[in-house]
Amino acid sequence: MRRDPAVKESVELAERSSDSESPAAEERRIEIGKGDTLAGVLTNAGIAYAEAQDVVGQVSRYFNMKNLRPGQVFNVTLEPADTDTGYQLAALTFAPDPLKTIEISRNDNGDIVSELSQKEIKKHREARQMVINGSVYGSADRADLPDRVTANAIKLFSYAVDFQRDIKAGDKLDVLYDSYKTQDGYVAKTGEIVFAKLKVGGREYALYRYESSGGKVDYYTADGKSIRQSTGLMRTPVAYGRRSSGFGVRVHPVLGYTKMHKGVDFASPVGTAIYASGDGVIERAGRFSTFGNYVRIRHSSKVSTAYAHMSRFGKGIRPGMKVKQGQIIGYVGTTGRSTGPHLHYEVLVNNIQVNPSAVKYSSENALTGNDLNNFKRSVRALGEEYTQNLKAPVKLASAE
Repeated sequence: MRRDPAVKESVELAERSSDSESPAAEERRIEIGKGDTLAGVLTNAGIAYAEAQDVVGQVSRYFNMKNLRPGQVFNVTLEPADTDTGYQLAALTFAPDPLKTIEISRNDNGDIVSELSQKEIKKHREARQMVINGSVYGSADRADLPDRVTANAIKLFSYAVDFQRDIKAGDKLDVLYDSYKTQDGYVAKTGEIVFAKLKVGGREYALYRYESSGGKVDYYTADGKSIRQSTGLMRTPVAYGRRSSGFGVRVHPVLGYTKMHKGVDFASPVGTAIYASGDGVIERAGRFSTFGNYVRIRHSSKVSTAYAHMSRFGKGIRPGMKVKQGQIIGYVGTTGRSTGPHLHYEVLVNNIQVNPSAVKYSSENALTGNDLNNFKRSVRALGEEYTQNLKAPVKLASAE
């Protein structure tokens, strides 16, 4: 069969066009390895050295190249070009963290340009309820409660509860807190607790965050009393640990003979945060006798607390500084006369050490007038908001 001349010509033109076609564009996923540089991996991918350096300069506008780590990924698009490799960069994207993406491309003049896109973050309220079964942090993990929120809840309730001794299986914690999320559900950070309720044995404690008309933000009990002053010193002024020695006569672990122990010891790993057990003023901060690194806080004309054997002091801690209850003043260590890392904690009344569990330090600080009325409305609103946000069924935190 004879082929139509017009058809034959079209086929020949198509074949010649196919034979001379430039290489197709390529998309490559480049993962940084140990010892790699961005310029190095780009040139290995087929980009000219000068162009690779230009790309590095653009990325460096938004990202410190000293923070380049193995495992980080660059998505690169190469396009055909009249170069030694036959390609040039068409586009590159790099997400240094879940919130930011660096985008590199070419403009109409062929120049390499860049921009930074950031995901929008919005504040949400999250509600969680957990039942204690095992450790507090383990129970919190299984109830999907973030560690930072758990730590803050422990700190808030430490004025009334010793989390090393009082918490038992079956106790419950309810929390309503702020969470900052992107549209795709990534949690950028957790915010403040706005409501928390702890059931321990037959007792229940509830706390509410409230900003007064004077601009003071604090946590209050349901009747409008500030927990920081009106309800006492924290019973456990350490982030976590166990009570290893109580107040009273004991055989001294270093000296080997019977001696009065004028405080309470909390065994914790080196570096565990130590909190001011109440509002006050730093009287002493430094090395002191056999106590090693030592801080003493005056809470009133009669009551002081002391913290010994610290590994180091909290940021800015110095004599004369005012501190708030729950503020970090130092970190657990084993300085001075000590057999292992722990906090030695003392309560002093008229400069005499007393049993901390027997002290009731009270300085009334309650809301009044319009503040109290507004607070009570806030209590009702937060309770309703907690119920509405607790959509998921209760998660029984199991130790298994």
